[in-house]
Formats: sequence, structure tokens, C-alpha cells
Amino acid sequence: MKKPIVSRDLLKLQFLSDPQISPDGKQVVYAKTHIDESHRAYKTDLYLAQVDAKQSERLVVGAGNPVWSPDGRQLVFVSDRSGSRQLWLLNDGFGEAEKLTSMRWGVSNPQWSPDGKRILFISAVGKEDTPELLRKELGKDEREQLKQEQLDQAYVVDTLRYKMNGLGLLPKRTGQIFVLDLASKEVKQLTCGEYTLNAPTWSPCGEYIAFVSNRQEDPELHPNFSDLYVIPSAGGEMVKLTASNGSTSSPIWSLDGQQLVYLWHDRQYGGATLPKFYRISAQGGDPVCLNTEMELSIGVSANGDSRYGNGSMKPVWATNGYIYFAAADTGYANLYRIPAEGGTIEQVSQLQGAIYSFSFDNQGKRAALALTDSLNPGDLYVFDLVGKENVRLTEVNADLLSTLALSTPEEFNCPSFDGTNIQGWIMKPVNFEPDKKYATILEIHGGPHTMFGDSFFFEMQLLCSLGYVVVFTNPRGSHGYGQKFVDGCRGDYGGGDYQDLMAAMDYVIANVPYIDEKRLGVTGGSYGGFMTNWIVGQTDRFQAAVTQRSISNWTSFTGASDIGSYFTEDEHKANAWDNPDAMVKFSPLTYAKNVVTPLLILHGEEDIRCPIEQAEQLYVFLKRMGKTTQMVRFPVSNHELSRSGRPLLRIARLDAMTGWFEQYIPRA
Repeated sequence: MKKPIVSRDLLKLQFLSDPQISPDGKQVVYAKTHIDESHRAYKTDLYLAQVDAKQSERLVVGAGNPVWSPDGRQLVFVSDRSGSRQLWLLNDGFGEAEKLTSMRWGVSNPQWSPDGKRILFISAVGKEDTPELLRKELGKDEREQLKQEQLDQAYVVDTLRYKMNGLGLLPKRTGQIFVLDLASKEVKQLTCGEYTLNAPTWSPCGEYIAFVSNRQEDPELHPNFSDLYVIPSAGGEMVKLTASNGSTSSPIWSLDGQQLVYLWHDRQYGGATLPKFYRISAQGGDPVCLNTEMELSIGVSANGDSRYGNGSMKPVWATNGYIYFAAADTGYANLYRIPAEGGTIEQVSQLQGAIYSFSFDNQGKRAALALTDSLNPGDLYVFDLVGKENVRLTEVNADLLSTLALSTPEEFNCPSFDGTNIQGWIMKPVNFEPDKKYATILEIHGGPHTMFGDSFFFEMQLLCSLGYVVVFTNPRGSHGYGQKFVDGCRGDYGGGDYQDLMAAMDYVIANVPYIDEKRLGVTGGSYGGFMTNWIVGQTDRFQAAVTQRSISNWTSFTGASDIGSYFTEDEHKANAWDNPDAMVKFSPLTYAKNVVTPLLILHGEEDIRCPIEQAEQLYVFLKRMGKTTQMVRFPVSNHELSRSGRPLLRIARLDAMTGWFEQYIPRA
């Protein structure tokens, strides 16, 4: 008999990521992560799957970021087995791995040249780093000495972006492009300067590398603008192809190397602007939009709390003349394609669930997919683009899931206050009895420009296992419903989005007989935490609330968050120095005096995205006014606590949340 989920079942989950299909489409290398026996760390290994045999075996222990050579006979990957993240090579036959780099600050993003003779990668460079220093990996004692020296030095801040969630104070180094010659082992640095860059990609002839960078005169004042550049792979002057008038990403070369296709938007709707594909000559010229009507959320997947690791969502230029890409739409994430010369977009796959990483073989006939759905955190599939058949190759959590009683979300749609359709889902409690009334929890996603959908949420399954109904929706501001919808909350936080959420609750209460409207709870993280704070300041319809990594004060958020210098103005169409009244209007702290709902505040000590001072202010205000509240602080935890935080603290977070709901919303 299957049993309800308990919080510690999280420790048994395995997380699949980064599927890389071989050039001939016959094998797939992927990363699989598990929580170690101490329950304090994650361990990632590489596995090799045979597509036709549907068999997998472990290939490399302690590694990630695998990349096949063009002929499929070698595999490069990143591992910290030597002490820092370096490149390692598996040769034909996959024997003992050979170490390729010894870069001082480690490496990332390896890519083979088309002829298989060179590998580009990104590595950090500081002002005082000499070529000799850069090519000498730090030993254990040197790393420890460096840490001690940093503790004895003051950190001088002279930039706007000087810290980042998950990293803390940023080292004064920038990532640069390097190229390794496999025969000579010579490493050549191609780029320099105090500018960020990303998405480097080889031209088909191997003579050029395209990349994206923000090299404006004052990039800090325009942090989300970027341009497309091309630089000779042997070294030389870079050429800027775009006009410094928007946000550029994901460049890919045409098969003949004469053109580049990339994603671009003009930031008309700030961070909510949906990009479109553009094509430009590799020598420069006027870009051409491939489809002016496209309003898909490209490269976006449905949210989930049971994934770990990275993977590519980069578009692919296939040999059949189409650009293939993944995009989010109404709760699902599938494959789409558009002709390289421009034209009509077609949906290629009709999969239940959400793709969160993919890669293509060199013929564009097979795609390896990492795919999740509401009952499975994620597995490896191979999708046949000709026959449209999707074959599952792994069942990494089969043993665990076979023992657990899970709840399947049921979709509903309802009109909001202005007639806008709101898509949502409802999950029945485990051991559901139709003649009973159940307490119900409203879950609100973060972002706000993300999307709930057909993906696995351990947190929601846990609530269902405890006897709660769970309701989750995509209010305006969410991805997956077009440009107007995703822009719908900007300048109106707590307006239409709040009404969408209340409309969804009104709908399920009116139409679902087993929901007890007198036993309601609400929770969410990040933007969902902001909205939880907002809700309890506007209505008393919820009997308990749990706010996670939240925002309560937009003025202090602007100065304290790692993204505050632009995010606040982007989302509210106002800033604290020109319009302080707007910050007060949109801040839940302003309405703290109205709160009657018992509110639990969960926050990570090292959260820099939504700094813990946001929680502290709200807690002090509520406590000072005699409200029912409690704050739980999680050490060494950042904004990713619920997704990739220390495993035991993830359990503590779940137990605190469910304990609060059980205290203030009896299940029976």
C-alpha cells in the first residue's frame, strides 16, 4: 500500500539534468544528483544512456557539464576533483579521464570547435592576474590562505552590482573567453576588460566566436542591455553587430557561417518583454525579425522545487533549415520550430509536462529531453522529431515514487474581475473522501514572470499528504499567456494580480464542494512572498499564512537587493528617489496594521535577492503591534533554499511551514 509523503522523503529524491545527446543520436550523457548520506551535501555524477537499448550506466563520479566532441568519440566535462572546477577529457573508449586545464579561478561553459581540435571555455580574470598566474590552479593551502587574506581586507565598493545571491560579495574579476588547443595544450585568452559576457559559440568554420556582452559606456546604468559580438578564434579585434538598443541573447550560427540568429527585445515592457528571433549577417547589417507576431516565452519552463543542476535551453539551427527551441505556454513547456528565413511557428511536441533542458543530434532528428510532470521530478527522454515519438530512457525515482501516494492536479479556468481568463489547478488531499470538507492552501509562485504548470512540486505533494487541498494559479504577470498578460502586473503589484488570485479562490470555493472556506491558508516565495504579505494586509479570509523569502519594503529592497538597483523601477515603473509615495503604496509593510492572519515568516540568512532585512522589518512591525507572528531564520541559506539549499534545512523549512498550518488551520 502506498504511503503519504513525509518531509524527509525529500532526502531520497534524485535529480536529473543536462542531457547531452551524441552527434549520431545513439547515446546520451546526463547528470544525476543525489543527497549524500550525511544529508548535508549534493553529489553529482555523469551517466551514459544507450538510446536504442534503453540502458544507463554511471560514467564519471563527481562531474557535470558534459559536452560531446563533434565526432562523438570524446567527451569533455567539468569536475572539481582536483580542488577547483577544471576541464577533464574522456577519450575514445572512455577510460581514465585526462585533466586539460589548471586555471587559477576554474572554468565553465566548455564548447568544442567544429574540427574537434580546440575547446573554448570561460574563466575569470582579475586586474592583477598575469598570464602565468591564470594558468596555475590554486592548491588547497593557497585557497585557504586566500580566504584568510580576504577576511583581513576591507572590501571597497565602487560599482552598483557588487554582490549576488549565492555568491555574496563578488570577487573583482570578470569572465573571459579562452581557447585551449588540445594538441599543444596552449591556452589563449581572447577577450579582456571589465565587462560581463556569455553565450560564446563557434562559427561552423571554427574561425570565429560569437558572444553576447554589455559593453556600453556605463553598463551599470543599463544592466539589462547587451549586444552581439564576433571575434576571431585565433585572437584579434572584436566586431559589434547590434545597435546597443536592447537585450540580446542566445546567438546561433547558420550552417554556412554567413549569418547569426539571436533573441532580442527592446525592453518595452522591462523584464516582462518577450523576445523574438532576429537574423543578421555575420559581417553586420540590418537585423531581420523572423516572426513579428510571436509571443511565446522562449527558454522558459514551469516552476518546480525538485530539480538540481543546469542544462541548456538554447535554440538549435538544424540541418533541415529550421530553428528549434523550447517555450512555455499555458502551463506546459514544449519544443517549437520556426523557419530560419522567417515565417510561421509550429509546435513540434505535444508533451504532457515541461521540458527543462534539451539537446539535438547533428542531423536534427533526435532530441534528448529532461522532462518533468506533476507526478515525476524529472527523467531523460529521447524525442523523435520525424515520428514524433517520445521514448523514456530513465526512471531515476521509480523506487521511491512507487511507494508514495501522490495527488494529481486538476486544471480549472475562471474569469477574473475584468473577464481575463485565469488558469489554475487544484490538488485533492491523499486519501480523499468526497463527502468531507477540507482545509485549503493557496500557493503563489515567484518571479513574478515565471509560471506554474505541469511539473513536480514536493511542497504541494507534502501538503496534500497532510490532508490539505492545494490550489495554484498563474495570475497576470505570469509567463505562458502572451505579452499583455506577462506585463499585466507591472506598475500594479497588488492590483490586478491580487484580484486574479482572489477570483481563483472565489471560483473554487463556489464550484468545489469539498473546500471549507472557513479553513484557508496562503503561502508563496519571493514575489509569492510579497503577495502573501500583501494578501494578509488586504483581507482576513485566510486563517493562516506563511511568507517565504519575501519582500515587504520596496525602498529598502532597492538599496539592499542584488537586483534592487533596476528591478524595483522595472516592475513598478517608478523609483524611490523620484516617487517615494509609490514605494510606500506598493509595500506590504504599509498595511501591516491591518493584518489579523497569523503569519509565519521564513527567510535565509544569506538571501541577497530578497535580503533578510525584508523579513526583519515585517516581523518587528507585526510583533510591535501585538500580531500573531513568528520568524524562522535559516543559516547559510540564500534565495534558493527551497530548491537547492542545504538538505536538512530544506526539511526544516517544510516542517516549519506545515507545522504553522496545522496549528492554525485544523485539517479535520
